[in-house]
Amino acid sequence: MSEIPPSRNGGAPGSRDGWILLASGCLALAPFVAYHRMFERLFWFGDEFDLIDQIDRVGFWRWMWVVFAENFVPVFKLLWGGGVLAFGGSYIAMLSVAWLTHAVNVALLGRVMRACGLSWVAVVFAQVAFGLPPANIETLAWTVQWSAVLSVMFMLLALDGFFRAPTGPASFAWAAASALSFSRGVLAGPLLALGSLWPGGDRAPAGPAKRAIRAACYLLPAAAVAALIAVLATGNHQHMKGHWGEAAAFGTWYYCLNPAYHLLSVESWGWRTVVLLGLCKLALAGWAILRSQGRQRLLFVLLVAFDLGNAALLGIGRYHTGLLATVSSRYQYASLIGIAPLAGFWASRQWDRIPLPAVLRSLAASVLLAAGALHLCRQWGGELDPFTDSRGTESRRILLLEANPDPHSVPGIPGLPMDRARAIIAKYGLH
Repeated sequence: MSEIPPSRNGGAPGSRDGWILLASGCLALAPFVAYHRMFERLFWFGDEFDLIDQIDRVGFWRWMWVVFAENFVPVFKLLWGGGVLAFGGSYIAMLSVAWLTHAVNVALLGRVMRACGLSWVAVVFAQVAFGLPPANIETLAWTVQWSAVLSVMFMLLALDGFFRAPTGPASFAWAAASALSFSRGVLAGPLLALGSLWPGGDRAPAGPAKRAIRAACYLLPAAAVAALIAVLATGNHQHMKGHWGEAAAFGTWYYCLNPAYHLLSVESWGWRTVVLLGLCKLALAGWAILRSQGRQRLLFVLLVAFDLGNAALLGIGRYHTGLLATVSSRYQYASLIGIAPLAGFWASRQWDRIPLPAVLRSLAASVLLAAGALHLCRQWGGELDPFTDSRGTESRRILLLEANPDPHSVPGIPGLPMDRARAIIAKYGLH
């Protein structure tokens, strides 16, 4: 399972790739399938009520173009709001679509890595590390966070188009869709612009002028969305004076701690933990970039840039929530996809050094990866039990069963009157 050179059409050779990637995407659904009874407990929560309330007050099509907090996300709103109406208010149906999107992301991550010639050990390691950790619980168990999952899907589609057909127009559209699905999706355009300008990054023969034009085409949609957010959206970005230090601290802690803090079940807290995990993460990133070449190196550079950019934007947007929030489960998805391929590359290189026949080494790798996948899947039960109790069982009791609830006790959004929340539930058949 050593590194495999890419074929002339931009993908790794072998007709089996598609089937293996499909299987790996299906594997990512294992926690959702295994614990579907727990997921069925979940109920509409917090911002979901606010979004449906807005749809009801201003109408669907006008609502699509209204900023939401620090987001201008008409693509996400079209799909999310359309799902609410199409599924008749079924929360488990909405979660199913979010998980299917996640499965697509796992398969796409493998496809992009194979396009860059990475071995199956590296690919499957990255897919398991990204696709199965229960650290993603809030991202995959709260439909508002589908915006982040959609944004990553469009970014991966853009990367896949860039590496396989750099002269095609699809990657431009996917990068724009990423920006229109989630606020931090604006990073997709700059990443592809960097890839276009990177020496040897765009395999299509082109002079500096054409490369600059391609980079500008990636940047313009992201810049337009960022400008709309800056002007129209509410958030920390509108009053950063005197808060840049807090934003830098939040972004630094986030970048250094994640995703290792959850994956390794770290219990210590403080600057020593931040420094230790941060140095390990930087060492891995530096090693992967230095030991790789060609498209592999470019992929790793883009993923590191994405991770750093995400940390910077998160620092600006969330510094007011305190440093403990840096390890929140809703922020793990981007961090995992930023580092998992680099960790997979490192693991595959170390594995290739084991003095065993290739067949035995491949078999042992398959067994270990399967054991790791099973271990991560089993961890979901312990995480889901308290989460679904607070976000599902208790929410249903308050909203559907309690005779005289506090008028301002709507779970996750106390500013919405209870009478209004119950009216929304009845009108849209939320269940």
